[in-house]
Amino acid sequence: MDNLSSTYDLLGLSTKSTGGKISKVRFDNTKQEFESNEVLFATGSWDTPKENTLLLWNVEQVSFGLGEQPSLTFSVLGKTTHEGDVTDMRFIGDNILLTSSSNGSLNAFQIINTNTSDFMDQSVGTSNYQLQMIMNRRLHSFTDTKNASLNSFAIKPHSINDPLVATVGEDGRIVIVRIEDSVKDHVIEDADASSIKAILWPRSNEIILANGCGQLRIFDPRENKPTTICHDPINIRVPINCLAFHPSKVHKVASGNNKGGVTIWDTRKLTEPEKHAQPHNSRVWEVFYHPYYQELLFSCSEDGTIGAVNFADFTPTFSSQDSMNAVKGQNVTIRKIGFKSNELPINSIDYHPHSKLLISGGDNENLLYTLI
Repeated sequence: MDNLSSTYDLLGLSTKSTGGKISKVRFDNTKQEFESNEVLFATGSWDTPKENTLLLWNVEQVSFGLGEQPSLTFSVLGKTTHEGDVTDMRFIGDNILLTSSSNGSLNAFQIINTNTSDFMDQSVGTSNYQLQMIMNRRLHSFTDTKNASLNSFAIKPHSINDPLVATVGEDGRIVIVRIEDSVKDHVIEDADASSIKAILWPRSNEIILANGCGQLRIFDPRENKPTTICHDPINIRVPINCLAFHPSKVHKVASGNNKGGVTIWDTRKLTEPEKHAQPHNSRVWEVFYHPYYQELLFSCSEDGTIGAVNFADFTPTFSSQDSMNAVKGQNVTIRKIGFKSNELPINSIDYHPHSKLLISGGDNENLLYTLI
């Protein structure tokens, strides 16, 4: 990948001000309302001088006709404070938003539409929606008085009605809990000697961790020791910051590292990674697979751009392909997406397949978005 240039003709991203640095952005993909043009998503903040916040957003698309780009209108529906930086976030069933915090806690917020409910509370919110905290559990710490950041969490497959959640953090532990239960289901005290950066739970008997030493560790959640430990021989001891599994092949896992690289792994044969690409020149914070073009991997980075790496021969058509610069690598095509005046980190990305909306947030205090 030595032929990659440090500058690109970027596909332009539009912006929407948020009033604070964004650490996480997530769509509510728990509902598929194909007849509605409204899409819900949430953002969480970090490094805010007074207090961090969760915002619930609606984006509405208005189409003007064939061949015309839809007009997007963003509205804040609800707001609440969040103790600590938001380190991970996910919508689950029954209008619940799960978040994790730099103070070591796992939190659950009930999203209540006040237009259809008699609920009234003193919590911060708008006239449309309330975000009511229904759970706050401190799970990670170094000592009784010193918190450890809860960096990431994953939900056991097929447990969405009674979610079993695995959390990991700076303290090197795995903590498994049920949202409805106040008792920890299982704790693996010495899962890792270093900070655990990310977690996946692709199968009921398989948990995958990424750590600050550049390793993937695979656990059976019933055991206290990893069944497999592997590393990337090209990036020895380079921290891995994020993980994502393939939409239809749960044995295929993508990771992003501190040097701007993304890697594809096959958990059935972890002697070495399957594929590499270098879409960025600084830390990769998140990766995800496109749900339909399943060899297309998106990433976001500290370098202020989004990468789109196509590991297959087929590349889907982007909405503004003429303004994109394709770079051929080792059996991959890399495209860069960015906002030309932005040099600050993009910390989080997500994609809504029905609306074809790619959205991201970072330290420039704006939502960055485009239709793909």
